[in-house]
Amino acid sequence: MNTPEPSRLQVDTKAQTLTVDWADGHTSVFPLSRLRAACPCAECQGDAIDRIDPPAPGAGPSGAPPQWTDLEIEPAGSVGIRITWDDGHNAGIFRWDRLWALQPPSA
Repeated sequence: MNTPEPSRLQVDTKAQTLTVDWADGHTSVFPLSRLRAACPCAECQGDAIDRIDPPAPGAGPSGAPPQWTDLEIEPAGSVGIRITWDDGHNAGIFRWDRLWALQPPSA
């Protein structure tokens, strides 16, 4: 299957999620902590993660301060995005096909 292009990306630091709206009308919601763990760079070796579970239904902020509050997302050519995390890490490029594959099976 060809991966659709994303039509919109939205980071919600309060909910700690990245939402990707795809050109085919599908929406993917990724918890930021799991996305950070799935960083595909050689240092993180997050490519060993096959799927990211969606946020639990009804799960909201726990009262603890959000872990990821100052993210920077930039295009990585036409193939994906590079995320600069609060911890300064930005070595991984999340390709569109990688983000598509990380979705939960029921997504």
